[in-house]
This record gives sequence, structure tokens and C-alpha cells, in this order.
Amino acid sequence: MTTSNDGNSDSSSETFERALATLLRDSFAAGTEIEDTWEITSPSDLVPDWRVVIEKTSGAVPPDNGGDFVDE
Repeated sequence: MTTSNDGNSDSSSETFERALATLLRDSFAAGTEIEDTWEITSPSDLVPDWRVVIEKTSGAVPPDNGGDFVDE
């Protein structure tokens, strides 16, 4: 467990999930096509290769406002 400056404890899995969610939201907002199967390879045999599948689960489309979401 890690403790952030505001006193909340988070597991490394929760920290990873938040970072990944932020990356996906920011990329989506910028209009990046992220729904795909991604192969991530490492030049080192000490680090595993990964296959990441990203599927959209709702019909939302990227905004046409320069990448900025507007809370209404």
C-alpha cells in the first residue's frame, strides 16, 4: 500500500487503474482512436510483452471542441 499526501491509502493496482483511466479519457478527448488490440513489446527478456485490448462499452463519441470536455 502507498499513502498519498492527502492521507488516502491506495494499492498499486488502484494507482495503475487511475493512471490508465486518465490516459484513456485524455486520449479519447483528443480524438485518438484507442479502441483496438495493442501489442506492447519490450527489448528486454526480463520484462514481459503485453497484449492490451481496449473496447468501448458505450456509444459516446469524441467531442468536437478541441479536446475539452464541458461539464453541464
